[in-house]
Amino acid sequence: MFISRMSDSLLKLESAALKFLMASLLGLILLNVVTRSFSYALYWVDESAIYCMIWVVFTGASVAIRKRHRIAVTLIFDTVSPKTRHFLNIVIDGIILCFSAFMLWLIWSWYDPVGLTNSGFDFEAFSADSFNFIYDEPTNTIGLKKFWIWLILPLSFTTIFIHALANLTDSLANRETMPDRTTTGGID
Repeated sequence: MFISRMSDSLLKLESAALKFLMASLLGLILLNVVTRSFSYALYWVDESAIYCMIWVVFTGASVAIRKRHRIAVTLIFDTVSPKTRHFLNIVIDGIILCFSAFMLWLIWSWYDPVGLTNSGFDFEAFSADSFNFIYDEPTNTIGLKKFWIWLILPLSFTTIFIHALANLTDSLANRETMPDRTTTGGID
């Protein structure tokens, strides 16, 4: 099915991005340790590591959704029939799909691309008209506008939506492309 193939392609990209982000995070932390040991702290490294970790978390969450890695209390799953277990997986997939759609709606409202377009992409005019200061707030040490950092939210919730839709269609068609895992696992 098209949505499953698209989800699997996104999964490959996200897995590669996750590896890069984790390597970057490790590099930033090691750089921080080395520079602090020479009493020459680079403060932008701390902030960069925090933002890198945020990107790791949201990218990893999206990967985990597609792979059906989740933390769960398996007491119910262990005691019900396979048919009921399948039904519960469909319900869980539906809840994740609805949650990601709701989050996308909230993010759309927060970023307000229509309002930004109406203000002629003038961040100050947009803030004055809407009292939404998303495009004005800079990071503390890097000097980058925070909305660039926060772009992980629309990116990750779009991919979570696609993964949840693929999982739901696979479950409804009685196809399991990824094993149903109820514990966390490593990055493949």
